[in-house]
Amino acid sequence: MKTRSITAIFIAAVYVGTILLSIYVNDIFYDIFVLMIAVGAGLELCRALSKKFSPAIDLFVVLYVFFGYIAFFFIEKYAASGLGIAGYFGVLVVLMLVCFSYCGLSKTKTVRNAVSTMLALVYPVTILAYMLGINYFPNNLRVAAILLVFIVSCLTDTFAYFVGSLLKGPKLCPKISPKKTVSGAIGGILGGVGGAMIVFALAKFDLLRVSMLSGGTAENVVHFAMLGVLGALLTQIGDLIASFLKRKCGIKDYGHILPGHGGVLDRIDGMMFNAVVIYIYMSFLVI
Repeated sequence: MKTRSITAIFIAAVYVGTILLSIYVNDIFYDIFVLMIAVGAGLELCRALSKKFSPAIDLFVVLYVFFGYIAFFFIEKYAASGLGIAGYFGVLVVLMLVCFSYCGLSKTKTVRNAVSTMLALVYPVTILAYMLGINYFPNNLRVAAILLVFIVSCLTDTFAYFVGSLLKGPKLCPKISPKKTVSGAIGGILGGVGGAMIVFALAKFDLLRVSMLSGGTAENVVHFAMLGVLGALLTQIGDLIASFLKRKCGIKDYGHILPGHGGVLDRIDGMMFNAVVIYIYMSFLVI
């Protein structure tokens, strides 16, 4: 428990440091954070898949993060703002063709290796491209989006854990994650909404450079509440997807880099899905 608590403090410090540096120094710090976790989480999934399936090819994960970001960055900065994700998808298609061609011609690799590699490229790297995308929102949305990704996800996990531990009750998905309960899931949604309301309060009082999203106070309350609910739901769905894949791979955690918490992917499995819903929701506010 002590080790887990110390690691949790370290993780919180990294999150807070990333947020503050991206707000007050340069937004590139947020990009660096996302790229680092994309490489770490992608390689962790490659290793997990190798336990029960044909091994993925690590090199393609690294190449995808690198060239995907280059395409994303130049499209966002010098071509069409808001279309950087398309650059990532373009690189994905190219690497898919290269990977399948390489495995087809190789004497040591098979199509199964290519399939495992494609899974690692899509989950988690492509999903994390949406987490990267929110850093390129207009200034009135960017900081709020970043805070929602971190705060909603963290409070969803925290409330789900403590409410579920306290109330227990019927299991949510016992075949996928035996410890998760319905009460915990409801607690997670409440935590997510609470997190979104914290960000709303920061916007209301103009703190940490957080701006309102759209319209007046009442409309913003609705927007933030919706993002809290949807973010909490997607955070928990992402966690269940990660648990499902771990069961299929026959592992408990994706890694051991974070003592008491597992690997990088164990920590951001729900956060990255929360980022997807925030990206999509806020994109409609820009339109």
